[in-house]
Amino acid sequence: MAPLFKIALIQFEPKPVDVEANFAYAAAALRDAAAAGARLAVLPEYHLTSWVPDHPDFVAACAASGAYLPRYQALAKELDLCIAPGTIVEAHAVTDAATDAVDAADATKTLVTVADAAHGPFELRNMAYCLAAGTGAVLGRYQKTNLWHPERPHLVAPTAASAVGWPPHTAFDLPWTWPASGDNDNKGGRPVRAGLLVCWDLAFPEAFRALVADGADLIIVSSFWHPTTDVDAVALAHNPDCEVLFLRSALTARAYENTCAVAFCNACGLSQLAQPLVGGRGEVAPGTNATSLVDLDLDLLAVAEGNYRVRADMRRPGWHYAHTLAVPGGTKTAKTEAAAKAAD
Repeated sequence: MAPLFKIALIQFEPKPVDVEANFAYAAAALRDAAAAGARLAVLPEYHLTSWVPDHPDFVAACAASGAYLPRYQALAKELDLCIAPGTIVEAHAVTDAATDAVDAADATKTLVTVADAAHGPFELRNMAYCLAAGTGAVLGRYQKTNLWHPERPHLVAPTAASAVGWPPHTAFDLPWTWPASGDNDNKGGRPVRAGLLVCWDLAFPEAFRALVADGADLIIVSSFWHPTTDVDAVALAHNPDCEVLFLRSALTARAYENTCAVAFCNACGLSQLAQPLVGGRGEVAPGTNATSLVDLDLDLLAVAEGNYRVRADMRRPGWHYAHTLAVPGGTKTAKTEAAAKAAD
């Protein structure tokens, strides 16, 4: 039997642009999660600032938010807890691929201060991280790629410059291990791998497929998705619960079609851990500030893969559709070459 890994989904609606108060709430919830035995805690998207881009203090709050990543790193070290601190909207200097200083060792070199942001130029990046228990080291870093259309006037998607050292949709190892007995995907003894996505990425199966192709077992999705106000009255007239249906359906589908787990933490409700065979567990009601503790069961992933063989098919070069073809022109990339060998 595979071990269970307890995940804390810390759902709360942040106070607009009140960065310190929101951090204080998050820090207290993280301490409670660690005391309850959680191995990973996930916070929502925009958890420090809320999403109020037209607020006169929004840009200043984003510029101030960049200083909070080290504070979460300190908590991950102190609490011996892996932390995915939702997203932090950071203000960065506008650079190009040749001069961008962001790399695996230091993701803060292009951050601008509140004073700098008042003079520009700068860009706002919606950043997700995963921090290692016991050390606070950055295990994974991701800039939101698929921006929801109201975000596009305010935020930037990743570029070759901003993604230096951390290309989008790249998985990483968690400090957890599959049991040595092995399973249907030859996972025995290897680290559990994870990936980061954000909110509207949920609507793009390709983003999940890319992470799963890189070995992700768990995909962490922080979100600020309101189940009643993110669509117009015409959509709600057809079904007032259409967004609830969207979220529950998409989360379960992504878990099933990738034989992975999806840890979804949404500021506005329906936070849950979706796993194949059982669907969503630990769902938190909309409008509720609460932490849900849910067990990630690796056995569910192994049994699902044994039945559906999704990952095995993904490793076969002849399986891919044209828009996901990983072997363009018959030339294998390093990743697909390794995957093909693993399938042999």
